[in-house]
Amino acid sequence: PTGWFMIPQQISQYQLLYGVDGKADNIMNGIKCPLGKGDIYIIRPGAVRSLQPSKHDPYVGITISFHFGLSKSPIEFMFGKDYIKGSDPDGSLLGKLIPLIQAIQQHSLTSNMLAQGLLLQILYDLATNHPVDGTAKQTTKINAKMVKICNYIKENYSTTIRLDTLSEMTGLSRNYIIRQFRKCYGMTPSDYLATIRIEKAKQLALETDLSISEIANQVGYTELHSFSRMFKKRMGISLSQFNATLISSLDIVSPLEES
Repeated sequence: PTGWFMIPQQISQYQLLYGVDGKADNIMNGIKCPLGKGDIYIIRPGAVRSLQPSKHDPYVGITISFHFGLSKSPIEFMFGKDYIKGSDPDGSLLGKLIPLIQAIQQHSLTSNMLAQGLLLQILYDLATNHPVDGTAKQTTKINAKMVKICNYIKENYSTTIRLDTLSEMTGLSRNYIIRQFRKCYGMTPSDYLATIRIEKAKQLALETDLSISEIANQVGYTELHSFSRMFKKRMGISLSQFNATLISSLDIVSPLEES
């Protein structure tokens, strides 16, 4: 609508702003920053921001709020502590934002995993093209590679993922990858892979009629024994016990159904 604006407000989550068309002043903690077509900002939680669109060139944009839950945020490791500004002159990142929005709107476990992967890919692309100098530039590139590894694991959890593959993909040594990944995410790549596989296995147990052996195969295990041992070690119960817990929960009669 004509004459709209956003009053100052403190944000509680990360926000990604993308200028689709027109112009606006993006004001963060009292600092006025221009926001136009193809401009991207990532703003950290706690910032006070407002938006003043241009009267002569109406602003159209995308705002996505996100967080990393209990996981450690990779933002500081990738970009430092200031707000992040990038640009998308060829529209390639916009092409990733559209399916990200669609995945967020679907509200399912599968779409949530897809959205996480797309968001990490966008952050990686932005970090790769973010103009920084000297040591900061090298640090940004390395941490962007950690995000690339994270995204690769999310997309390929059902296949065999080896450190040698990650090393070839990033040009970093295996030991260096382990150290840097733990620094960014608080766990090793193998621990992260196991976490993704467990969550996917739980999802399949909840949403499908697959056998435990079939579920193990779908999440990347050719041997049922190896999968069962990993699941029980990390969850404290077996997948069959997890299934039994789900069945017991479904058998509970709602008070509204009692006569």
